Amino acid sequence: MLTVDDLEIGFSTLHPLAGVDFSVARGEILGLVGESGSGKSMTAMSVMGLLPLIGGRVTRGSIRFEGEELTTLDEARYRRLRGGRIALITQNPMTSLDPMVRVGPQIDQGARLHLGLDARAARIRTVELMARMRIPDAARVYDLHPHQLSGGLRQRIVIAMALAGDPELLIADEPTTALDVIVQAQIVQLLVELVRERDLALMLITHDMGLVAQACDRVAVMYSGRIVESGPVAAIFEDPRHPYTRALIGCIPRPGMAEGTLAGIPGTVPSIADLPSGCRFHPRCPMAVAACRDRVPQTVAVAADHGVACLLAGAASGDAP
Repeated sequence: MLTVDDLEIGFSTLHPLAGVDFSVARGEILGLVGESGSGKSMTAMSVMGLLPLIGGRVTRGSIRFEGEELTTLDEARYRRLRGGRIALITQNPMTSLDPMVRVGPQIDQGARLHLGLDARAARIRTVELMARMRIPDAARVYDLHPHQLSGGLRQRIVIAMALAGDPELLIADEPTTALDVIVQAQIVQLLVELVRERDLALMLITHDMGLVAQACDRVAVMYSGRIVESGPVAAIFEDPRHPYTRALIGCIPRPGMAEGTLAGIPGTVPSIADLPSGCRFHPRCPMAVAACRDRVPQTVAVAADHGVACLLAGAASGDAP
């Protein structure tokens, strides 16, 4: 349904995304995972056609939705897709909802704009959607303002807003970040059910590898604007090949771990204004060799549908660094 190929975006002379490749199929959940600053949200904004609002542009590559090239669309065509066939679930519902408008009419807008419903039909559909989101007494909540709802209910409202236009592709940008663990689990279960029942495609953006293991079919690991490893979730967790993927998995707490044994990743994601040469992870990588400072690793296949962009993975395939 969605194919991103060799995507590069630019802000003046800076290029926070460079050569990003991934795809999402109908009925599939793809986890896009990485630390803050890795480029995950920028990737979502690229797909949604929102880069011009923040001074960015696509400088190379392709974004295709069901075969249609999105990078060349004018804004009028993009507005028909955005919120309709492609929808975004944002990570902070309080900044996504208008505090002065009741939540029900905010959901109505998607159905009225993209499905052509009148006010009465849109309200009926909205209340049904809210009930599907497991919002108790949905007809009453319809007339409340955002500040009158809990964090979990506000997040469900934002999901209902995304579904109002009957989309085929959902992009969920860290939808559980501000929620407690019980509500997180409920939201994740809800998203998984929506994908299975409606045969949607879902791109789940997160920094939580535990969430990826729980909800996703495939995963793309992003570091500093590049995809460093991708493949089926089982393959990535059972046999991670990139040092960054191993480090992320090593950050997951496990029952019975001895005190003080939970590992972190030294250093930070580099600024886009001061990117290292060669492999962008090499300053933090415990396995880096001299060639990592000079050569940009290309993605190599290490198994079926399992690709890794690492010189050491290439060496294992016969391409010496």
